[in-house]
Amino acid sequence: GDGFGGGIVIASNDGEGGTTGYDTFGGGIYYSPESIDATFSVAYDTTDPETGADATDLFVGVDYEVGPGTLSAAYNSTDVDGSDSLDSTGFEVSYTYSLNDNVTLTPGFFTVEDTSTGDDDTGVVLETAFSF
Repeated sequence: GDGFGGGIVIASNDGEGGTTGYDTFGGGIYYSPESIDATFSVAYDTTDPETGADATDLFVGVDYEVGPGTLSAAYNSTDVDGSDSLDSTGFEVSYTYSLNDNVTLTPGFFTVEDTSTGDDDTGVVLETAFSF
């Protein structure tokens, strides 16, 4: 529809090749209103591994056109059944802009609360995309 979209992802891995098998199901939607230069996104997915606990994940994000680029912010929460120590929450902020016709830069900052150690994982990133 006008300004709306979404998708569903279903995946299954039987565990061949030395990996642990799992089933996963997820869905997401986005909305881009005509009244503002922004896109709002929400995604939710579940993972059911052959071994270990089931997990659910929630993602909420917004992209907003600012100046010559796009400012993005997102929040993520992961809940692992029966284990507070494996749960996590985090957020990220980035800004994407074109350096020239062939190079796009995206500097960003992220942090993830690590509940197993009590320490947060924090970092910065600079993604550079080239197109010719």
